[in-house]
Amino acid sequence: RWQFSGMNVLVDYAHNPDGLARLLEVSRALFGKGGRLHLLLGQAGNRDDVAIAELAATAAAARPDTIVIKELPTMLRGRAPGEVPRLLQEGLLRAGVGAAQIAVELDEVAASRRLLGQASAGDVVVLPVHQSTARQTLADLLDRMANCGWRAGLPLPPAVG
Repeated sequence: RWQFSGMNVLVDYAHNPDGLARLLEVSRALFGKGGRLHLLLGQAGNRDDVAIAELAATAAAARPDTIVIKELPTMLRGRAPGEVPRLLQEGLLRAGVGAAQIAVELDEVAASRRLLGQASAGDVVVLPVHQSTARQTLADLLDRMANCGWRAGLPLPPAVG
């Protein structure tokens, strides 16, 4: 958990509906006045279509203001590129999330940066990050943001490496 600029950022693996539900439950306790929920969403390709739809429904139940769907290219596990993000998007729409609330940014780090760049004081950014290199990259970024006094509305620090 990182807290800076009046916002909270949670990074967790949260790779199944129960894990995601618990993470989103924790996030609700962290909102500031007028806060919004920003969520990163992705899934490995070895889940069946029903499980992917269940993850989307779990995300939708938390009523996030913004959802950015990512791809896990090292975890396609037999799925075609873009297939899992498409299934997640369809599941979110079926669960009542508005199309304007959903974006697709296939790269996990780029998707996370997109959400961080949209956040403001009072917001919670929930980043279920699955790839270990992406987790480390984001941890480094979040540490830099916290240590340099980054504020909402400023450009994010540049990517390193």
